[in-house]
Amino acid sequence: MSLKDQVVLVTGSSGGIGDAVVDALTAEGALVIGADRAPKEGQGLAGFFPLDITSEEQCAAVVRDITTRYGRIDALVHAAGVLGTTPDIMKTTTEEFDFIMRINGSGTFSMVRETAQSMIGTGTPGAIVILSSVAAKEARLNYLPYNASKLAVLHIMWSFAELLGPNGISVNAIAPGPVNTPMWAQFAKDSGPDATANRAKRAAQLPMRRFAEPDEVARAILFLADPKNRYITGVSLDVAGGAHLGMGT
Repeated sequence: MSLKDQVVLVTGSSGGIGDAVVDALTAEGALVIGADRAPKEGQGLAGFFPLDITSEEQCAAVVRDITTRYGRIDALVHAAGVLGTTPDIMKTTTEEFDFIMRINGSGTFSMVRETAQSMIGTGTPGAIVILSSVAAKEARLNYLPYNASKLAVLHIMWSFAELLGPNGISVNAIAPGPVNTPMWAQFAKDSGPDATANRAKRAAQLPMRRFAEPDEVARAILFLADPKNRYITGVSLDVAGGAHLGMGT
């Protein structure tokens, strides 16, 4: 890959996928700046910014400060997001729906918009990679706010890909299936009394018969962030072991 010395902002850098992305980018020689609610101990970051993704002002400030300090942002990997606390659709409050949409949907919009303005302002033909989910592409009976928010992420990606193409900026989404992260551990726990059985049942539904590891998702993200692959834009890439095969993949 050609990510050496690229200035890359990773939001959600302390989470399961975000942490794996930080490690993978660092191994490629990128200059990695993390942003999350709190730092993760032991990460080899060039810098870290505390970030409440629901704050438009904080999103703008993080992008502005990085641009001022390093002169540009070559790539944004937006991995910040939450699952929610209520699996049952009929027990999900409107307040929780709005809260999840604000984090996963509005937060994504804020970060992409601010990064796009930075890239345009510095004349940087960069890459923006955001995290959706295969849950955005099919009807499900649990975690409706999460599923809806990840569909919103796809529309954000498509619109910005069309908007920023003339500037040489690529915008793509990664849509993971089940990944061995704390988020899926929560999903398995909330889906019934036997979390181990719930995980095994979900894995059996996948053609690969297993969950992804965070580093497998990270490698796909690095592919789309690589300057050599900037002609790829407006793509939703499933990293899901064959989940949701067919049209729309």
